[in-house]
Amino acid sequence: MKNILSDVTDHIKAYLTFNYAERRGLMVLVVLILITEAVNAVLPALIKKEVFDASVFRKDVRQFELSLARPDSLKADTTHGKPHIRKQYPKYTPYNKKVRPERPRVMIEINTADTAQLVKLYGIGPVFASRILKYRGMLGGFFSIEQLLEVYGMDSVRYAGIQKNVKADTSFILTINVNTAEFKTLLKHPYLDYETVKDICNYRDRKGPISNMDTLRIIIGYDPMFEKVRHYIEYRIVNSE
Repeated sequence: MKNILSDVTDHIKAYLTFNYAERRGLMVLVVLILITEAVNAVLPALIKKEVFDASVFRKDVRQFELSLARPDSLKADTTHGKPHIRKQYPKYTPYNKKVRPERPRVMIEINTADTAQLVKLYGIGPVFASRILKYRGMLGGFFSIEQLLEVYGMDSVRYAGIQKNVKADTSFILTINVNTAEFKTLLKHPYLDYETVKDICNYRDRKGPISNMDTLRIIIGYDPMFEKVRHYIEYRIVNSE
């Protein structure tokens, strides 16, 4: 039993006993704590706090409120000792829009017009005029002025600016004889695709000439395409004898 108590006592002494280095470090830590506490106690006395006088602020606010309540507060402001003179601005002068002379109205027949005539239209320059002529040549002429919307680059705004100044005379349209035209000739037309041209040529080879619009309508089988194509087709039968 004595041995056990002796061992316990030795362990406690070993745990609570500090060597020289540990005692030195502990002393330094205590000194630093004391210095920190001393600084915290003395520092508030060394720093002078600025005392804010709220009464001055409340006085300024009250004067500002009184100035707003006066009807002439916008004309003169004497809260700071100097009157505020309202700046006099010049009187408003209404804007008078310049009236430009109206452009002389022109009427262009698009199936016979050249570049010099087309450039007279609003928004149509030399480049755009050339596009119109090129597309007219591909079609064989315009049967409606709305076909101008199919010209590359033509939008609804540009078209709206010229539609009252153009007309289309269908008597100038160049037609294609559907019974004698070659495959390549038919295919060059913007409204005829490869399959449609193939069906037309196959019909001619099997059943002979196409004599009327009803037959062509059946061959094409697509009314929107037929309604455009029919303006450029003729059904003249050439006697081979």
